[in-house]
Amino acid sequence: MSVKWTKTVPAFSALAFRDQVLLLEESWRELFVLGAAQFQLPVEAGPLLAAAGVTSEASTADKVVSMMAEIRALQETIAKFKALQVDPTEYICLKGIVLFKTVFPNNQAELKTLREFHTVATLQDQAQLTLNQYIRTAYPTQPFRFGKLLLLLPSLRVVSGETIEELFFRKTIGNIPIERLLVDMFKSSDF
Repeated sequence: MSVKWTKTVPAFSALAFRDQVLLLEESWRELFVLGAAQFQLPVEAGPLLAAAGVTSEASTADKVVSMMAEIRALQETIAKFKALQVDPTEYICLKGIVLFKTVFPNNQAELKTLREFHTVATLQDQAQLTLNQYIRTAYPTQPFRFGKLLLLLPSLRVVSGETIEELFFRKTIGNIPIERLLVDMFKSSDF
């Protein structure tokens, strides 16, 4: 769903293909969590763990405990967005802020750089400005709403990409890295 959404964003499509792929690889997890919050994806631990084949018999206790903690973190993040009653326009702006990032905190040894760094930085600024202007118009009695929404963004990174893959995608995609699958989907004209 996030891949399809990125293809509808003209500013994203206008970027160099390499930058598009890098931005998608670096933001898929946050876009997934935003989508889960927006569409109130059910995230009850028992059914998620069972569907993923993670059981106390088949998995180490540490793995189950770790996944339970991340599921709780995901539930808390979704609850925070729900409590603020984030509307569809705000979600679109937040997705833009998350997508158009210039700093990649998850990079390991490999240094990834954008070819169109300044363009991407400007696009993120525009997404923030659009969100701020929208909130001032739509929620004039909530002067701190913009700040509250921005402060929620770090919570999108609390759940690891590995856990999201394991819980939501592993049964479907097997051991294929999700980043590779996303790039393949992105390259496909059918998606």
